Amino acid sequence: MKFKIKVYNLICILLFINHKSIKMKKLINLFLVFCMSFSYAQQRMYVGLHYVTVKNEDAQAHIDSEKKYFSKLHKQAIDNGSKIGWDMWRLENPRYGEPHTTFVYAHLEDPENLYNYSGGEEIFSENELKMARDRWGERVVKSGSVMSSYKGGFVPAANQDPPKFVVLDWMMVNPLDFYEYEQTELKTFLPLQKSNKKVKGWGLHKIVSPRNNNIDAASYIVARFFDSISDIYDMMDQTSPMNKTMLATYKNILSLRKIKRSHVLSLVLSER
Repeated sequence: MKFKIKVYNLICILLFINHKSIKMKKLINLFLVFCMSFSYAQQRMYVGLHYVTVKNEDAQAHIDSEKKYFSKLHKQAIDNGSKIGWDMWRLENPRYGEPHTTFVYAHLEDPENLYNYSGGEEIFSENELKMARDRWGERVVKSGSVMSSYKGGFVPAANQDPPKFVVLDWMMVNPLDFYEYEQTELKTFLPLQKSNKKVKGWGLHKIVSPRNNNIDAASYIVARFFDSISDIYDMMDQTSPMNKTMLATYKNILSLRKIKRSHVLSLVLSER
């Protein structure tokens, strides 16, 4: 509670200094994201994941288009305070012989300001934007999205790009166990992840998109960030003896959730 009051007081001071400055508004947004590095969930944040698949031969053209056009639109939305952040990732563990490349866009959103952004006319002409969007649609073979709510974790400083790799574990959890599962992850496994020097960031996300009565759908996503793919392999290679307390802890978490799938992603582009 004391931490929240101090944050609120500091924001009031910043607003008093210059309440009309867009740069100041951006600073406040970045400061709020940074605060989440030191708390479980001081600020609510949605993370929308947009999966987009293109043919392998179109992958580089897709990246070039995102870099030239769409990343700049997301940056504009971030600068005017209507978005927190945006990342573009590439799926690194597709099925064997997969002729397609899958990209994952992470949209960091304020729940109170969701999808409240538009524009782009100041950067590109209407015809240029239409051409870029048309070609984007022509390259995409399939796409899908899911919205999640950030429940807690530790993240890089707000003005820094995320680490180069992330592992997304999609968890199946019985709705009756939601509360116990969240508390177990945040109070027991979050400190363990923070003590692991190879893990550069960790976050628990609850999927808030309707599941359409699909009992086999994932309910949570656990994101673990790393500097390199070798750090992921090294972490997976660790096999250590467990005492009785740790053994009981792992048995408990295994009884609460089941990993449906794991995605290894590498960072392509990022805007903050």
